[in-house]
Amino acid sequence: MKTVHEGTFLFPATHPLFADHFEGAPVVPGSLLLRAFVEEAGTVWPDFATQGATGFRFRRFVTPGRHPFRMERTDLTVRCTLMDTQGGVLVRGDLTTADATGADGEAALHTSPRGTTA
Repeated sequence: MKTVHEGTFLFPATHPLFADHFEGAPVVPGSLLLRAFVEEAGTVWPDFATQGATGFRFRRFVTPGRHPFRMERTDLTVRCTLMDTQGGVLVRGDLTTADATGADGEAALHTSPRGTTA
């Protein structure tokens, strides 16, 4: 069974982080985007224990401001999508539980080399 959660993330342009990342052209760090999805998944689905992330693609730089998102949960994954205000995909990837990370339960952040597709 799949459940869907939608909302908006706010990354305030006045946050001190953006003074250095990057001066004159602020960009939301990928680690902050991933953390926002992990925290939102834990709030919406307390029984979903995120243990890893896989297939995250950062298609364009994410600038400070409001960004709509969509999360689609199945038993073992949460598909996360961050969009621009016109609905274009900025970031997409999956959060996984311990059951989806492997028999040993070891969590990992899985990435693909630049230029490859999943």
